[in-house]
Amino acid sequence: MKKTSNKGFSMVELIIVIAIMAILAAALAPALIKYINKSRLSTDIQTGTSIAGAVSAAMAVESANDASTKYTGSLVPVTPSNITGDSFAEEFWDVMGVDSVKGKSKKDLQSSAMPAPGTFYMSFGSKDQIIVWYGGSDSAHIVSPNPGSALAE
Repeated sequence: MKKTSNKGFSMVELIIVIAIMAILAAALAPALIKYINKSRLSTDIQTGTSIAGAVSAAMAVESANDASTKYTGSLVPVTPSNITGDSFAEEFWDVMGVDSVKGKSKKDLQSSAMPAPGTFYMSFGSKDQIIVWYGGSDSAHIVSPNPGSALAE
């Protein structure tokens, strides 16, 4: 009977496998980063829609609607330090169900840096028009009612 000695893989075989894995990783990394960024933007659009819904629900309560006049017509960052101290703020944060809101994406669809990453803004007027922005206050960064060009295709 013949004895065979099995010593495993050679160094050349291991280097070839590692090189192939490196090439695959280099090819797939940009696509993966793009999909992660799109996912973050999608989450931020959903959060912005939730903010618009919470504003609408808070304004349905009469005392909160009366208190909302201090926010009407102005661009307000959606933070606990800016929306606080009145019945609208209490109702808004109760409906949101969280203590604060922070966005996830730092870049828009064109991979440009956001002017104010992580920050949502809201504004509402007399005709029940609620507008929510993310990362900037221009038309490209509108989240609700319709996502702007920097956030959605």
